[in-house]
Amino acid sequence: MTRGLASLILYGGVAVLGSACATKSFVETQVNATESKLTERAALQETKLRETADRAGESRQAIDVADQRLNGLDMRVGEVGARASSAETRADLATGTARDAARDVEARLSQRLASRNRHRLLDTKFVYFDSGKTEIRSQDVNELEYVAKTLTADPNAILELQGFADSRGSDRYNRELANERVEAVMRYLVQRHGIELRQLRAISMGKVALGAGEKASPEALARARRVDIRLLAPWSS
Repeated sequence: MTRGLASLILYGGVAVLGSACATKSFVETQVNATESKLTERAALQETKLRETADRAGESRQAIDVADQRLNGLDMRVGEVGARASSAETRADLATGTARDAARDVEARLSQRLASRNRHRLLDTKFVYFDSGKTEIRSQDVNELEYVAKTLTADPNAILELQGFADSRGSDRYNRELANERVEAVMRYLVQRHGIELRQLRAISMGKVALGAGEKASPEALARARRVDIRLLAPWSS
C-alpha cells in the first residue's frame, strides 16, 4: 500500500514537472514572438520617422530657396522703385526747368512790350546784303552812320534790329544767316561808334516767304536779304 502510494506521488510530480516545463517553453516562445513584433514595429516606426525627417529637411530646403527667391525679388522691386523715383525726380526737375524758362521768356516779352509802349518810332532804315553774305555793304554805311548819331545824341533811344534772309535754303540755315546779319550790324555800331549794347535789341526772323503769286525774282530775293532798323525814342525825349 505504501509502495503504491509512493509511485502515484512520483508519477504525479513527474507530470507536474513536465507540464511546468511545457508552460515555460510556451511562454518563452510567446515572449520571443512578441519581442520580434515589437522590434519590427520599432524598426518600422524608425523608418517612418526617418522618412518624415527627410521630407521635413526637403521642405526646409524648399522654404529656404523660396525665401532666397523672395529676397531677390524684393531687391529687384526695390531697385525698380528707386529707378522709378529717380525718373520721376528727373521729370519733375525737367518740368520745373521748362516752366521756369517759359516764365522767363514771358517776363522778357512783357518787359519788351512794356518798354515798347514807352517809346515812339522815330524812323525805319534798311541794310541789305548780298546772297549768302553777312558783310556790311559800302552803300549801306550811310544808314548806319545816321542811326549811330541819333543813338549818341539821345542815350535813351534804342534800336530794334530784325534780321531776314531770302526764301532759298533750309529754315535752319536762314535763321542762322539772318542772325549773323543782325550781329554784323551790332558789331559795326558798337566797334565803330561805341554804341552801348543796352540800346540794341536784336532778333533773327529767318527767311521771308514769298507772297501769293509772287515769283522768286532777283529783285524780290534781294529785298528779302536785309536787316530792318527801327529807331525808337522815349516819349519824354
